[in-house]
Amino acid sequence: MDFSSADLSLSFDWFILALRVAFIVLVYFFLYQIARVTIRELVTIGNATAGAAPATPVLPDPSSALEIIDPAESTYPQGMHLPLEHYTTVGRRDDNSMVIDDGFISGSHAEVIFDHGAWWLQDLNSTNGTFVNNQPIQGRIRLTDGDIVQFGRVRLRALI
Repeated sequence: MDFSSADLSLSFDWFILALRVAFIVLVYFFLYQIARVTIRELVTIGNATAGAAPATPVLPDPSSALEIIDPAESTYPQGMHLPLEHYTTVGRRDDNSMVIDDGFISGSHAEVIFDHGAWWLQDLNSTNGTFVNNQPIQGRIRLTDGDIVQFGRVRLRALI
C-alpha cells in the first residue's frame, strides 16, 4: 500500500477533528457534572437548614394553674388560682416561683415543668412528700387536667 502525503494529511485532519469533538464533549460533560453536584449540595444544605431549624415550640397554656382546694394552714383562700410558669418551683422559701406558706411544705418542695407539650411534677426530696391523686410520687410524673396535687397538707387541682 502506498500512502500519499495527501492521504496522510486527510487522515491527520480527521484525527484532529475527532480530538476536538472529544475535547468539547468532555468539557460539556465536566460542566454537567459540576452543575449536578452543585444542585445536589444546594438541595442537601436546604434540607439540612430546614431540618435544623427549631420546630415551633409548644408553649404552655397561659391559663394553666393550680387551684387551691384545701389551703391547710397557708394564707391562701380556697379557690385561688396559682398560675404555672414554664418552670415553676414550689416551696416555702421566698426564692421559689410558687411560695406556699404552710409549715408542712419544705423550703424547696417540688417543681412543675412544661416539657414536650406536657406538664410534669417532681418532688425535690421534701420532708412530707408530694402526692398526686392521693398517691405519693417517686421521680417525675406527668400531670393531667383535674389531677389533685398535694404538697404537705395543701391540696390543689391541676388546671392544665
